[in-house]
Amino acid sequence: MTPRYTRGSINRVGKLLVTDNISPQERDEALDELNDWRSLHLDPMNMFQATLRGYVERIDPKHGIVAQRLKRTPTIIDKLKNRQQVMKLGEMQDIGGLRAIVSDVAKVRELEKKYDRSRARHVLRRKRDYIAQPQESGYRGIHLVYSCVTPKNSDTDGLLVEIQLRTHLQHLWATAVETVGTFFQESLKSSQGSRKWLEFFKQISAIFAIEEGERPHEAFRDVPYGELLKRLKEYTDEHAIFATFKLILAATQVLHPKVAKPASKQGPAAYWIIESYVKRPHVKIYNFYKGQEDTANAMYRNLEDRCGTQETQIVLISVDSFRKIAKAYPNFFSNIADFHRELHRLYHAAT
Repeated sequence: MTPRYTRGSINRVGKLLVTDNISPQERDEALDELNDWRSLHLDPMNMFQATLRGYVERIDPKHGIVAQRLKRTPTIIDKLKNRQQVMKLGEMQDIGGLRAIVSDVAKVRELEKKYDRSRARHVLRRKRDYIAQPQESGYRGIHLVYSCVTPKNSDTDGLLVEIQLRTHLQHLWATAVETVGTFFQESLKSSQGSRKWLEFFKQISAIFAIEEGERPHEAFRDVPYGELLKRLKEYTDEHAIFATFKLILAATQVLHPKVAKPASKQGPAAYWIIESYVKRPHVKIYNFYKGQEDTANAMYRNLEDRCGTQETQIVLISVDSFRKIAKAYPNFFSNIADFHRELHRLYHAAT
């Protein structure tokens, strides 16, 4: 059976979306194809989520969190533009992404072993251990990229799904990077933006790594923990980091999510769309039940077309309860209070 999209055809869609002289009609058609292809990742993600959730419930039943999301259209296009020489849309490994957040590194390693010993039919295409070898930016975590094997469904056979394994501390750091980057319209997540913030997050990542009993990036490996705390304190004072965080918190503490619940008794929601405005105190949340995937995906595309700007974040996710959304995706609520508390702790530890 011929798949709906070949690797070549979806790569051509990606090229069109980063072409400057594309006509409005061509762009709309390319966006429709991208949205349709992106939605094909929902079924593979659901398959992987069931396994991941089972592992997490056994390893960290009280504190573990599992969530999944489809990559946002603006983020996909930005990634293609930034990496035109090496990145093709059909090879983008995180269109469909799952995340497990557990208490500590030991539990991350337990999860990793579960996958190492797994006899699943899906093929492990790539593994990156950013805990043992942190990225220069300070990012830490483990990434597993699987190629989905579904012989009976040619549309999903071969689609890539990325699984991220993180500790709570690693997750706080990563979401703080994304929140600050979004607030100031800088791509800090891609190591692009002001040196002030890039250096700040490198320093605090090194401290977090040592606190978790791991090695920081090699640029900080010869620096004693106490010296790192001293440097962070001095840097925080010099660049008025706390004052900046207070501005962000003042603008975001008034966020009160509005929940739009479909009139149905079909049980707990299976999918959620979060529409978050960075510089206005407003968040909208829409939930959908099993069987409403097409409706959710159509609304996701419509909102992206209508509202997708640098100051607006829209995401379609699946998570087992509303209570866990803010924990799994705090950046979409601009909720950096927990990270702010960690920064206070480290600052005072240096005095």
